[in-house]
Amino acid sequence: MISLIKKTKYFLLASTTALVMLGASGCEDALQEKVYSQVATDDFYKTLDQAQLALNGVYTYLWNDNYRDGQWVTLGDVTAFTLIGGGSANGSGDRSGIQNEWNTFSWTPDANELVTAWDYFYQVINRSNTLIDKLEVADFQGKDKILGEAKFLRALFYFNLVRIFGGVPLHIKATTDLSEINKPRSTEAEVYTQIVNDLKSSVELLSPLNKADLTAGKATAISATSLLAKVYLQQRNWKQAAEEAKKVMDQNVFDLFADYENINNPDFQNGKEHIFSIQHGGNANSTSQIYQTRMIYLFGPPAQTVKGVNVQFHSLKDLVIFQAKKSFFTESPDTYRKWQSVRDKMPYYYKNGIKELVRDTVTMYAPFLTKFHRVDFATGFLKEGVNYPLIRYADILLTYAEATNETEGPTAPASEALNKVRRRARAVGTASEQSVKVYPDLTGLTKESFRDAILKERAQEFVGEGHYRWDLIRHNRLISNAKANGVAAATEKHNLFPIPTQQISRNNQIKQNPGY
Repeated sequence: MISLIKKTKYFLLASTTALVMLGASGCEDALQEKVYSQVATDDFYKTLDQAQLALNGVYTYLWNDNYRDGQWVTLGDVTAFTLIGGGSANGSGDRSGIQNEWNTFSWTPDANELVTAWDYFYQVINRSNTLIDKLEVADFQGKDKILGEAKFLRALFYFNLVRIFGGVPLHIKATTDLSEINKPRSTEAEVYTQIVNDLKSSVELLSPLNKADLTAGKATAISATSLLAKVYLQQRNWKQAAEEAKKVMDQNVFDLFADYENINNPDFQNGKEHIFSIQHGGNANSTSQIYQTRMIYLFGPPAQTVKGVNVQFHSLKDLVIFQAKKSFFTESPDTYRKWQSVRDKMPYYYKNGIKELVRDTVTMYAPFLTKFHRVDFATGFLKEGVNYPLIRYADILLTYAEATNETEGPTAPASEALNKVRRRARAVGTASEQSVKVYPDLTGLTKESFRDAILKERAQEFVGEGHYRWDLIRHNRLISNAKANGVAAATEKHNLFPIPTQQISRNNQIKQNPGY
């Protein structure tokens, strides 16, 4: 902890102290150390440049272990049975038989992914709180925009926490002292109220839209409106979700990429479909800084034996955690989108390490998620410049379709929103366009069959992006889905994860979720 504090150049004692209190250490001695070469909290946040520097520190925490190391995918995809894996890198070999806590629903309060989620999300919330507190009393031009971005980020991470754990302690002021950390859990409704209030404020503070912020990957008023639509959707506030999603659609700022491949193509980052993405943590578009960009290596495909030859598909051949679940792969229609998301074939391979590139299609022993796989063929390195999308325009279209269906049934506008995503899945309007027979538009559905179609669409559209668990929970299907995938022990308690043991031991006002 001491070294962490001394390395922090600009993050002020308030944020650093909270990192100790809400984060992974719990070491009180660190609080007694003198902090040198830092700007005093009261002397900071006096200029736009200082506030922007502090905001950058909040954005930096987006690219943490939870997203960068695939932990969000473990929580959102593996427990929903679109992917299999989770935990540490497994090296080469078929993962179909892996039985771990995530695909057997045997997770515990000591699971690293849960400990990390609590630690990192509260750390970034406290950074946001520090910035918000200071900006609300500051007086300089341009502060409203930074305040709006900070409130968006605080809302985003409380949204993550409430989906994972349910009601959590609600900190909306910077935590600067140990006496401030022992708070009981707020109710789920109270947390959602705070999220909604932050996002409404963010929309106001970030309006009108600055289009330069879109290409820079920053939060905007549309980002806040889009997240508000998703928050309402998760709460089953269908009418409000449809209204907020429609606001985004009516602004005509975003649209689908015609080519699904471009969603995760670094040449198109922060493009017309990307409402809000985590900016990649690497330094270039074709290097291999593994520590900063683990996410791109975690999904495979790994080295394997093909036609009796040992081959690999990029330079770091064995750092793989996830594999597509074979039943999910088999049941997904053979669309262009499927090829650009999950595949069991590759159109190239390397022999002799990465010395010899062979342009030939080979069948792999299992399907792998390839949507983040962008290889520099000259070097064999994966390209670092792959952002991680948190909100895409496809999500807004499907949010609108789902929410409208729940209140009005499958109206023509709701059906068109769904079918627009389906048409893109078969690459309509591109050189790769498939026959309508491969993936036709849907018509004549009942409310129930339209709901089923939306959930299937979301599973295929967002595989590997950490959405599907929350989609299933929204319709009370997580447990039945787990049982259909062989997890007889799945019960209602599994709709929430347990509070990490270390948090309960530190704060005796926190009560564990039922059943744990």
